[in-house]
Amino acid sequence: MKSLTKKIRNAFLVFCLFLIGYDFVSFSYRAAQLATPQFDTSNPHAVIALTGGSNRIAFAAEIAKDQNLPLFISGVNREAKPDEVAIAAGVDTAFFECCTTLGYKARTTYENGLEVAQWSTKSGYTRLIIVTSNYHMERALLELERAMPNVTLTGLAVASPAIKADAWWTDMRSAKRMGIEWVKWRIIKTRRLFQSG
Repeated sequence: MKSLTKKIRNAFLVFCLFLIGYDFVSFSYRAAQLATPQFDTSNPHAVIALTGGSNRIAFAAEIAKDQNLPLFISGVNREAKPDEVAIAAGVDTAFFECCTTLGYKARTTYENGLEVAQWSTKSGYTRLIIVTSNYHMERALLELERAMPNVTLTGLAVASPAIKADAWWTDMRSAKRMGIEWVKWRIIKTRRLFQSG
């Protein structure tokens, strides 16, 4: 009887490990497949960049400038000045002066949601383009949707030059980052499922 119980327990543990592994691999695959789509025609009101890499800001600024949209950058270092952020991202400083707002309050993705919600509500914007890294996009959208349930969000992901979402197993830094992102995303996703249920 004890032997049978042990076998059932071991089988259950193996099954749980399989589900965990499958969930992580699926998450990583989706992140790797997040190619930047063509700009849609849904008449967005603004572009939002979540800090964490200069390529995010550069891409968001390019979209905003091309489409004549205001740009809001959430989570900027409190000591950074607009021209310093622009230079670091390789963006035209004149565009920053005329059309960019920097948010200095957010330190986490959760706080990004609060900061962006406050800015968009004050500005009256209800259709936003969200720019962040591919591995961060799913979690970012969950947090932003929670903070702004009545706002339409369109994610435009950029690939991080430092994190290989499509080959995380070949690089310890990428594996660690993808693992951390998966855990954070899974916690938020599970919490949302229980809340909606």
